[in-house]
Amino acid sequence: MFSLGALVRAITGILVVALCFTEAPASPAGEPQESLSDSSGTATQYVNAISFSGNTSISENELRQIIVTTEPTSFLGLGIFRKSGKPFDPEVFQRDLGIIRKLYTYKGYFFADIHPSMGLRSKGDGLDIRITITENEPAIIDSLAYNGIASIDAEIRERYFSAGILKTGEHFSVEKLIAERDRTLSFFREEGYTFFHEDSIRIRVDTVGANAGVLFSLHLPEKLIYGPVHAVVYNPVKRRADKRERYFLNDSISGVVAGSQKVLPALITSSIAFRPGQTTSESLEQNTLQNFGKTNIFSSIIIKPDSVRDGRLFTTIHLEPAPKHQIEPKLLVDNRYGSLFFGTSLAYENRNLFGGAEQFKASTEFGTQTSYSNNLLEKLDEDDYDKFLPYEFSVKSSLIMPVLKRPDNVYSAYVEYSQSNLPILLSSMNGLIRGSYSAKPSPSSRLSFDFFEFEWVQKDSLRGFRKLFKTDLTENIGIDPDDDAAVDAGIDSLLDARINQTFRLRYNYTNLNRTPVPTNIWNLDLLLEESGSLAWLIDQAIDTKSYTGFTSNDPQIFGTTYSQYVKTEGRLGFLRNLSPGKQVAGRLHLGFMLPYGKAETTPEERRFFAGGANSMRGWLFNTLGPGSSASEAAANFGADIKLELGLEYRMKFFSLFDQPSGVTFFTDIGNIWDRTGPYGFSLNSLVNDFAWDFGVGLRIGSPIGPFRFDFAWKIHDPAEDAAWQILKWNPLDFTFNFGIGEAF
Repeated sequence: MFSLGALVRAITGILVVALCFTEAPASPAGEPQESLSDSSGTATQYVNAISFSGNTSISENELRQIIVTTEPTSFLGLGIFRKSGKPFDPEVFQRDLGIIRKLYTYKGYFFADIHPSMGLRSKGDGLDIRITITENEPAIIDSLAYNGIASIDAEIRERYFSAGILKTGEHFSVEKLIAERDRTLSFFREEGYTFFHEDSIRIRVDTVGANAGVLFSLHLPEKLIYGPVHAVVYNPVKRRADKRERYFLNDSISGVVAGSQKVLPALITSSIAFRPGQTTSESLEQNTLQNFGKTNIFSSIIIKPDSVRDGRLFTTIHLEPAPKHQIEPKLLVDNRYGSLFFGTSLAYENRNLFGGAEQFKASTEFGTQTSYSNNLLEKLDEDDYDKFLPYEFSVKSSLIMPVLKRPDNVYSAYVEYSQSNLPILLSSMNGLIRGSYSAKPSPSSRLSFDFFEFEWVQKDSLRGFRKLFKTDLTENIGIDPDDDAAVDAGIDSLLDARINQTFRLRYNYTNLNRTPVPTNIWNLDLLLEESGSLAWLIDQAIDTKSYTGFTSNDPQIFGTTYSQYVKTEGRLGFLRNLSPGKQVAGRLHLGFMLPYGKAETTPEERRFFAGGANSMRGWLFNTLGPGSSASEAAANFGADIKLELGLEYRMKFFSLFDQPSGVTFFTDIGNIWDRTGPYGFSLNSLVNDFAWDFGVGLRIGSPIGPFRFDFAWKIHDPAEDAAWQILKWNPLDFTFNFGIGEAF
């Protein structure tokens, strides 16, 4: 006789209810075993290799994870940088065999035969261990009974049995037994039996030969409904100093807000998923905890059952407010323009502006390149332009307002002003205002709609831009660089102040929030964007005047050009956990945009770009494409079509500052293309003008995400006459990218 608790603790470390086995099978008699002592009797032997055979129900990887005796490892399993083996310890190995037997018993294979054998290498430098497993037949459940539920409602009893995990005639295992125990607990707690717990279940298993009889004995407590529900909001630190209390009664829920903090009663009652008179339910209480957690304004949330009277459960919900104000400084470091780019940000956040969990945030950010670089101006003489350091400055503000009756849905408003000096001899000023609504169609998805967005964009040229335009850009947009009038018109068009009036629909899906967490994690992001329809209506119906420099065929309102385009974009990412510390991750990024109506081109600030720490890492930030273009300056103006794929193999095998760290091997393939012209997208350009890189990166863990140091080499560069760069590979000819957080 032995207990389920002892068995499971040995295998999984989980405490379970008592389980007694009668007539437990004895270990097979006369099991042949070879001597596990040192073969030489004197010299220490090292484990060279361990192999398993006969294990069909348990994977070799699972068996290797539970034993202490291990074989030497090598880099990625390739046999290189092989570590020296560990000394063989017969006592440890005997314990390993015992653990394997217990695991098979746990799986229901009571008569599994574990037979070890070993041999000494010819050179005497290691032991080859072979573990042969004869699983035999697993135990079969020949009888299954439940006591203590005859008095419950027939409909509830039928639902309980219909979802049962254990079935007569099927294989028996302790795993299934624990799963059935947990299902039973959850089921009856959901049906009003609030105080039903592990000690309310007794399980007995009788084994005769290869058969197992299972008996569940349940002791169900009183079934309850919710009585009065009371909510208390208080700060235990400040409660003594501020003794003010505001009482409320709203939607059958009473409450009190202590102290000076402002919390709307509607926020509290809309977050509580249960009401007096309802049958008590574990899922309703879990939803309540989640709803309060989503508000982001409480540091502690406790649902406390106070007492039971006349079948009613009296409940108090204790809510402790989190700090309302938060100031957050940040540092930004990367190499977006080739040289080190350093930035700082300071943000202020108010998590409960009006008492309804409204989140107000304001921030300012400034970043600049720390050293001068002219790598985008290779076709210009140094006398053609003034040296300057690129910089970016922005001021942002946002307000998020949850819908109280639907905690997952929010309205938001966003305002931003930014200005920058770009390394392509342009300065830019942007002003943006946006209104959005976001909802959750399901626990794994979110749908967002930007129903109002106006962006004002003004660009100005720095000295030398006209020559850069002629040498690097005219070819891309079909302008003769010797036609001064056409060049001036192209520059004027590019530098005109412009309005982007946009509607945007975005859909996100991830299975990361599922329980248990899946082995394969998927993330999907889809975007549909349209710009100019409202501005066109104003152009047609409201502002019908003529303005100097514009014709009736030009898209303009009140003397300012507006954009007209449609844009679609899709991103798909996946992550697979291979083993602790090892992952495979991948991404697919597709994008297409097209002007319509009066517009002939798409706005540069809304196009697609390629190259950089989160894109094609064999190229610096925004320096790839379009197509086979060799001009990095032209790449900084983007293109209308994008196709990228990426793949990473991540290994975390050491810690730094208590954060997992390691290396990543990666490859990226893709490019951006124009819709038409010499670098337009076609089947031929897709085949010939793809960019391809591979590389290795160091990941240093930190509380804000891993620091990424990526070294990438080009395999195929469409801008070169001899595109296959791998044929002349030089280990020192790499592209370095730095960032924070994983690339995808």
